[in-house]
Amino acid sequence: MAVLTPTAKMQFLKADGTPLVGGKLYTYTAGTTTPQATFTDNTGGTSNPNPVILDSRGEANVWLGGAIYKFKLTDANDVEIWTVDYISAPTSGVSPALSGNVTIDTNSSSPALKITQTGTGYALRVQDSADPDTTATVIDNTGRLGVGTVSPSELVDISGGNLAFTAAAGTLYAKITPGASTTDIAADGARTLTFTTDSVERLRITDTGLVGIGKTPSAGVELDVLGDIAASVSVKTDTISELTSAAGVTIDGVLLKDNNMNGSYLTAASVTAPKLDGAQTGSAPIFGVRAWGLVANNGSTATLTAGGNVASVSRVGVGTVTINFTTALPNANYAAIVQFDGNSGAIWTRAQSRATGSFQAQTLNTSATGQDANFSFIVIG
Repeated sequence: MAVLTPTAKMQFLKADGTPLVGGKLYTYTAGTTTPQATFTDNTGGTSNPNPVILDSRGEANVWLGGAIYKFKLTDANDVEIWTVDYISAPTSGVSPALSGNVTIDTNSSSPALKITQTGTGYALRVQDSADPDTTATVIDNTGRLGVGTVSPSELVDISGGNLAFTAAAGTLYAKITPGASTTDIAADGARTLTFTTDSVERLRITDTGLVGIGKTPSAGVELDVLGDIAASVSVKTDTISELTSAAGVTIDGVLLKDNNMNGSYLTAASVTAPKLDGAQTGSAPIFGVRAWGLVANNGSTATLTAGGNVASVSRVGVGTVTINFTTALPNANYAAIVQFDGNSGAIWTRAQSRATGSFQAQTLNTSATGQDANFSFIVIG
């Protein structure tokens, strides 16, 4: 786009059209009588005298700085001809420096303001009186918006402040407050916070702190989930009241349902006093089996034919077999019950040498000496 050339050299004329030879141009800071320097050339290195004295053609080299000026023109005898206030110069060859308020009022289908930046500078910069202002608001030449930063690294980059969402009347609805270690996403006042994907609400946090996943949380329920809950780590709690959902809850791969664990309680990752589905009566607790097994002893070797939590069995003597656990027990204070199978001459059984990782099972004859025999066992406690 071409532009009209500015006046290359200032010239002033008398009323009769002849040059204002020896005329004087006084320059002040706008709105005051405080002298404000002009310059002899574009470098701004040498100031003009103030007033500037016009030559024999009524001309002078007057270059303006970035300030806003007031001009007063007089003849050679200091008789005032005119005074003009609030004069500013372009800050670059074709870019005007505007002062005061600027209003763009248009009725058009085209943009009221169009900024095209083909260079490396900002498309827009809004700053305060500091120059340069390092916390300005800018739009760079790639279209990135920086609020509080002149070097936006993202499409929208906000530095040193919060992002607030308000109603038209200015009522705060929500805000995001970033921090070095914590970022706060807050719904202001008695408002609910929701998270949605694919137009479906996935998570809801009410103003009272109730959390619903896949649903609106029921009154008084801190965490209300529609669907399965899976955990890859231990789930511990002080108290979990009776399970009443027919779907149940899966913890560490164990499905707890009210139709197979009616009225059970979990305390510090242990199950206390479960009642199995309807087949039991009374309030005495039922304890789980830690290990069990069926062992065949042919007089030379012992073999585990079936079992649980048993890593191996080994015959260590006549009628004596060591049972090694897959997972060690928490202590050696457990009950090991041994029962011989079949008519092999063994009439007595006992458990001995209890340790967290193993125990010994013995089968004995009528003389209370070892007798090889098949047997079964359970470990409780």
